[in-house]
Amino acid sequence: MINIEPKLKNRLDEAVKNNEEIVFVAYSLLEKFESGIKYVIGLSLPGGVNDDLFSPIFTCVKELTTNAVKANIKKVLINEGVIKNPSDLEETVSKTKSVLNERDMLEYAIKAKSYGLSVRIYIRIESGRLKVRVINPVPLTDAQDERIQKKITTAKKYESLAEFYIDNPDPFAEGMGLGLSLVVVMLKGAMIKDAVFEVTSDKVSKTYATLEIPV
Repeated sequence: MINIEPKLKNRLDEAVKNNEEIVFVAYSLLEKFESGIKYVIGLSLPGGVNDDLFSPIFTCVKELTTNAVKANIKKVLINEGVIKNPSDLEETVSKTKSVLNERDMLEYAIKAKSYGLSVRIYIRIESGRLKVRVINPVPLTDAQDERIQKKITTAKKYESLAEFYIDNPDPFAEGMGLGLSLVVVMLKGAMIKDAVFEVTSDKVSKTYATLEIPV
């Protein structure tokens, strides 16, 4: 049973019924936000929240959102001078990981909002496919983009995340490689055919994670 406010439930029911695109705006991962995402995914599946695809799809959407939230937090740390050299991967990972706890996450969610750094999750059910776009206002550099594409391509060759990281250890994967690799392996493990997953960036103002799954 998903705990969701009646007013929000009615709005989501109506949006799905009318094939409208639903937009969630997040600065951190709060319970209310997760409940809304779960509810919409449940509406999109024949078996609802008990459908075999429910758990892997929600996990994928949550991981993509978590990655975007981390990217925004890293941007705040750079803006405030906590991360002094963004090109130093060791410093960037260390400083970002140091604030990824419940107390600091809430503080940095408030800071991200003050900087206008929101994560927007667009969900739509169209032509028998669940379409999800996770967008954050932090563009990828060429080096970051190259690392991400390599992670995604390599992960497609593996059946489990554990196998992937045994063969491809990466101390700098936090916030970049782990979540994206998990999405690839989850989709493969759930035997979701014709799924589409990609990460792109305009290199100017935004990064996009796109997920399309036949339902």
